[in-house]
Amino acid sequence: MRIGVCDDSPQDQAAVMKVLKSMGLEADVFDRGEALQAAFWQQAYDLVLLDIEMPGTGGYELALVLKKQSPSCEIIFITEHMELVLDAFRFKPAAFVPKQLLIPELPKALGRILDKGKRNPVFVTKKKNRDRIVELNQVMYLKYIYDHEVQFTLKDGSCFSETGSMKRFEAELSGEGFIRIYSNCMVNALYIVRMEKDAVVLADGEQLAVARERRESVRKAYMEYLMKC
Repeated sequence: MRIGVCDDSPQDQAAVMKVLKSMGLEADVFDRGEALQAAFWQQAYDLVLLDIEMPGTGGYELALVLKKQSPSCEIIFITEHMELVLDAFRFKPAAFVPKQLLIPELPKALGRILDKGKRNPVFVTKKKNRDRIVELNQVMYLKYIYDHEVQFTLKDGSCFSETGSMKRFEAELSGEGFIRIYSNCMVNALYIVRMEKDAVVLADGEQLAVARERRESVRKAYMEYLMKC
């Protein structure tokens, strides 16, 4: 894994590198966003650890550029100001780590990222006695249609239906990052790229309405998802 670290504080750089080395990881270190961006142009990093507040190009501005160049790049924001986290929805960060909790929390965040590829939960359908195994990371959202029929929409645009209730699927899938945004709809937080006042915007540009009474709980659930990704 190719890793980049960008922080204008030498002390914080040293603390991050200490954690990385303890996990057998190496990284290129930068004290300016412009320097990291130049290196990223040469060869994209798989993971970048960014200080949010830096002179010149800040962490959010830099994250926007890096994500445009390489959407698969994972980003960990490191900050002293956790109130800034809400502003970062659009960057789809892998984790947020408070600087004051760097030593205990950064290894956990790195461990989750390293384990991502090892765990790929599936959903098994049994409609019409024909079992079908679907990888959950391919499901964008599901909607209740009628008469206990729920339609699953996949990343490739295809759909399939399964017999059941939204209550049942909420119980099964909420622990896997699915958030119920309307009485008849659950969305995979993996594909949310932005939250509007009354909707979520998915990676393919589609917008799904969020029920008025669920807006705060949806935002909170999405924040919790981001914090433990």
